Amino acid sequence: MSAAKGPTKGSPRATRSKAKSRRAGDRAAIAQPMARVRRMETGKAQVPPTRKGSKSRDNLKAAALRALEDKGYRNLRLTDIAKEAKVNISLVYHYFHDKADLVYEALRDVVNVRAVIDSDDNRPHDPFMSLFYANKLFADFYHSRPGLIRSLVHFDEEHPQFHSLYSDINRNWCTRIAQTIQKRCPDADLTQPEAIALAYAMGSMVDKFLFELYVERNVDLATALPTTEHTTYFLTILWYRALYLKNPSTAELGPFKKLSKLKLTLS
Repeated sequence: MSAAKGPTKGSPRATRSKAKSRRAGDRAAIAQPMARVRRMETGKAQVPPTRKGSKSRDNLKAAALRALEDKGYRNLRLTDIAKEAKVNISLVYHYFHDKADLVYEALRDVVNVRAVIDSDDNRPHDPFMSLFYANKLFADFYHSRPGLIRSLVHFDEEHPQFHSLYSDINRNWCTRIAQTIQKRCPDADLTQPEAIALAYAMGSMVDKFLFELYVERNVDLATALPTTEHTTYFLTILWYRALYLKNPSTAELGPFKKLSKLKLTLS
């Protein structure tokens, strides 16, 4: 009795086998990125079952943020994070699948400025000082962590799931600003989309300006604004004048009293 032979090359059976293999390969190619999305959304483990586990994860995320500041996302390796955290690389893999998984969780903890502001019961509600308060948070963050800001931009560009998360956070923040604008400027009779567009425009001005000043290290801007206090006054005055069509008080103008005279003079 002869041994069973495989399908002859070019036979219908061989063709079906090839097609089946291709389909399996296609499914695997699709499954891999989808699995990554699910892992990064859910994490390797949910809330660690022990206090020690939670502390270890928090330590690794804090180390990742420090390493991102120093190395940047694209040059970062898990060994850099392990070294920064003073742990063995095996512990990193115990809690996180890979670099992207760890960076996703670390950045997720620091990008929600609304949560930071809402958690502060002593935050001001005066129109000028509430703007000043939020702008100061942004200015201090950009100033103290320019490398992390650049890493965040790179990670956002390369990982759609983080981009979606970050976009939702930004949308929620702008929606909140829009509601405040509508409440404080009722005579403008702005629709919600109009108010949101205004909030996005003003917020983008702050983001781009701070990126140019602290991440790109624009010399001209640094000369004009030597401290984050100066930067905050400058941006807040522009916000206030644009929204309320009047100048802040003399005290609120701080070092930028000249801006109170900034108006078009037709010759």
